[in-house]
Amino acid sequence: MGDRNDMSSFEVTMMEMFRRLGLPDPLVVGRIKDEWDVLAGTPWLGRSKPVTIQGKTLVVEANSPSLVAFLRYSSDDLLRSLEKRFGPGVIVTIEVKGPQ
Repeated sequence: MGDRNDMSSFEVTMMEMFRRLGLPDPLVVGRIKDEWDVLAGTPWLGRSKPVTIQGKTLVVEANSPSLVAFLRYSSDDLLRSLEKRFGPGVIVTIEVKGPQ
């Protein structure tokens, strides 16, 4: 049975692998989804949901097609919130898509 240090080593190795492959850190994706109500704020809250991270781009789904352009113009505040929470360079752009 491994100890806590073995798990930390495993996590570091996995994060390195994700980074080398250009894949999003699954912990960041999960945290953004879990904390969306706090991170998003106005006008995102209740009008959108985070979908995934592609590279350093957070993909967000707007609740309706009419909100896509509106939310695109409001991305600066969301980017600042994400940088404050996760550090600089983790998420550098927001892509807003219409509902699927």
